[in-house]
Amino acid sequence: MPATDRPNILYLMTDQQKASASSVNGNPHVPSPFMDDMAAQGTAFMDCYVSSPICTPSRTSVFTGVHPLVHQVTCHQNRAPYNLPQMSELLEDAGYHTTAVGHYEHDRNLTRGWREQISFLENGIVAQALYGWYGSGRDDVGWSSGTLDRSPEDGHAYRMVSRTIDALGGIQAADAPFFLHVPLLEPHPPYFASPPYDTLVDPDTLDVPDQGSDSRPDWQTMAREQMGSDKASDSDIRRMIAVYYGMIAYADAQLRRLVAEMRRRGLMENTWVVISADHGDYGGEKGLFTKTESLYECLLHVPLIVVPPDGVPWNRGSKVSGLVDHVDLFPTILGIASVEVPEYAQGHDLVPWLRGGARGPLHEVLFSKVGDYHGSHGTTMPSGIALAGRHPSLLHGARTTEFSYVRDADYGDEAYDLRADPKELATLVGRGQPEPLEVANLRGRTDAWEEECLRLRDELRVVPGFRGFDQ
Repeated sequence: MPATDRPNILYLMTDQQKASASSVNGNPHVPSPFMDDMAAQGTAFMDCYVSSPICTPSRTSVFTGVHPLVHQVTCHQNRAPYNLPQMSELLEDAGYHTTAVGHYEHDRNLTRGWREQISFLENGIVAQALYGWYGSGRDDVGWSSGTLDRSPEDGHAYRMVSRTIDALGGIQAADAPFFLHVPLLEPHPPYFASPPYDTLVDPDTLDVPDQGSDSRPDWQTMAREQMGSDKASDSDIRRMIAVYYGMIAYADAQLRRLVAEMRRRGLMENTWVVISADHGDYGGEKGLFTKTESLYECLLHVPLIVVPPDGVPWNRGSKVSGLVDHVDLFPTILGIASVEVPEYAQGHDLVPWLRGGARGPLHEVLFSKVGDYHGSHGTTMPSGIALAGRHPSLLHGARTTEFSYVRDADYGDEAYDLRADPKELATLVGRGQPEPLEVANLRGRTDAWEEECLRLRDELRVVPGFRGFDQ
């Protein structure tokens, strides 16, 4: 196939945006007109879940096509394995001009296969913008939020997109189709935004999330103390959520700026667009903030939009329900590029499923993993994780559209009826009542999935990445 006939792929990502903080997924308080427009031009997947609730494991799953128990990246200490080909490598080998700009885990062995890469920590004005933002907030609470004392044009997302626009010249000069990955850091905490994004959403229009009950797991009680949850008033929480939504609006505006420039240069004429996030955020749910090594809806459920180029037959503006695994992006993007997908890939190509009318569920059960943390980090507010939210054992999770289950060797198993308890506040385990059969089924499915992943790991002879120092 001639290079000019092969489709380009633009993979856009926000960091720590949960599905419930997306206008496409039904939240009217989040101003994100660019994502709304993209959804109107393509398909929004309403039930997409990541394989892990923290950055490195989640992104490694997308770029290797397998789950954390196979690639062995289960916490931030780990690095991607040495001998599993990454999606960027497969695309580059197939003749694609590959470029990554932003937070693509450059320091965790996800650097292979990029002809050009520009880190979110690049020296100069990009790093200055990052440190100016990351120096904000109090380190004794997780809900710290407010106004960033710099203009939007001096902000991190703006400067990252400007660097991406600089890279478009090289993409245009290459006689090849391109794969451009732009993972912005926003709306990752600390929750601070430049004017007018800091006041774009009125806090008084927002509800305070349910804080949970006395039946919460012990680690949650400890994490709430470490996050200073008891110090947060309802006004503090509403303000935090409003700024979080403003940060999403800021990222949305910068992504629109990038696509508008690409369109002006003629780079969108044969380009597929994929938009998603790496994981979610508590945002006050359960009285918690930022994230932890836990397997809850608010941390795993993310937005996903796929937009084909003009001229591709498509049910545009469609919203598809049914469980989608973030690992499905590996065969989907390779399939768009007509690149052979490795047989071991654990996801499914979404495009033929959609073209077939999306009849029936793509997945009956989704699985997730996180933990096995043995580093030295304590509580790292306002941008990180509470000490009690770091799990020394590996957590295994499974969920359907009706129930979720977590196997936790440290603090005890959890399970939730998502129909009656969608915020996962009242566990079904250990309440002195018989467990629903669905929970027992998920426990068995979790055990079987673990065995399958371990078998595949051994079959592939996966060489784990260096278990590095805390970063």
